[in-house]
Amino acid sequence: MDSFFDTSAVIHYGSYSKLINITLTKRCYEYITNKNGKFLLGYYVEEEIKTRLKKRRIIFQEVLNKVINNSYEFEKSNFFLNLNERDKTSMKKLYEKYKNNDPIKIKKIFSQDQVTFEMRIEKFLKFFVDERVIKIDEIKQELLSIIKENGYSHADCMVLTSAFQAQEERKVFYFVAADKHFDPNGYDFLKDDLRLKERIFPELKNFVFED
Repeated sequence: MDSFFDTSAVIHYGSYSKLINITLTKRCYEYITNKNGKFLLGYYVEEEIKTRLKKRRIIFQEVLNKVINNSYEFEKSNFFLNLNERDKTSMKKLYEKYKNNDPIKIKKIFSQDQVTFEMRIEKFLKFFVDERVIKIDEIKQELLSIIKENGYSHADCMVLTSAFQAQEERKVFYFVAADKHFDPNGYDFLKDDLRLKERIFPELKNFVFED
């Protein structure tokens, strides 16, 4: 079966490390490396992936700044202010983990991690993606609005709308995610919306909820 990817699954794939046994990232990594069927990627998702690359660099640099100088305040950085709450929390946790380490050592760890992450993402985009689908300006606003009414964030709505439009006139494919926002119950609830009754839904494959 073909697969349409949410940003979350690709980011977890890029973050996988054999040295850190995190089940979620391992599932995403193995699913992508053991490719089966065509891989589809929405243009909006690709833009989100590229944004995540930039944010990851910023998070590492901000943490390093504070490791070097404990008086450095995240809250006064323009970079910090432009991050969402989840990224801000991740930054603070990362600092707590490394705050007592040698800055030179930390810089090397962050640099190696980012290089590996970016190489893996580049490999995915260049060699694993078979087809890019649904340009951002082709996303149907009416469908987007219906999905948004069902409680999804704007970003999640953009991804879901892209997936639903890509599903038109295709065999059912997997909508592959690793994000608790796409929970099976909420997805089934969306199917019950009468305005979507004629629409064929991709099959949700969310690694967060797999046993």
